[in-house]
Amino acid sequence: AQAILAQAPLGSSPRARSSAHRRGIQLLKSGAMALATTSALTLLGAKQAVEAGIAEAQKHGFKVAVAVSDAGGHVLALHRMDGAMPVSAEVAMGKARSAVMFARETKLLESAVNGDKSQGGERAALLTSGYVLMEGGIPIIDPAHGKIIGAVGVSGVKPTEDAAVAAAAVAAVLVPASKL
Repeated sequence: AQAILAQAPLGSSPRARSSAHRRGIQLLKSGAMALATTSALTLLGAKQAVEAGIAEAQKHGFKVAVAVSDAGGHVLALHRMDGAMPVSAEVAMGKARSAVMFARETKLLESAVNGDKSQGGERAALLTSGYVLMEGGIPIIDPAHGKIIGAVGVSGVKPTEDAAVAAAAVAAVLVPASKL
C-alpha cells in the first residue's frame, strides 16, 4: 500500500492520496503487471553471432564488419575483417542500432526511402537522422516471448549480401541449446 500511496504527489490532499490508492488497487485487481519477465542477449551470444557472421562472409569471400547490439541498440560485439573498409565498422553498428530502434529489418527502412530498387549503388538512405537505413540490419527476436533482444548489423558488400551474412549471425543465436 505504501508504494501505491506514493503515486500521489507530495503535499497532496487526503482526497488525492485516496484517489491514487483506489487507482492502485484497481490496477492490482485488473492483473496489470509492474514488472515483466524478459530475456537479454549475453556477451557469449553476441560473440557467437559475430563468429557465425564472419564464417558466412568467409565462405563467400566477403570482407565485412559484423556488429551485434543489445535491446537498447548498444554494441556488445564488433569484428571488422582484415581487408574490410574502416567505415564498414561504423555502418554495421548503425545498422544494428537502427534495426533495434525501428524494430524491423533495415531492408524495410531502406526500401521506404529508396524504393525497391536496391542493387547496391543507391545510398540515399545511408545516413538519415543518425540512423542507417539500408539493408543489412536484422533484429534478434527471442522466440520464447517475441521481444527484440538485440540486432545484427553487417556492412562491406552489397546490401543483399550484408543481409545474408546478418541472417546467418542471427540464426546462430537462435539455435536451441540442445543443438549446440
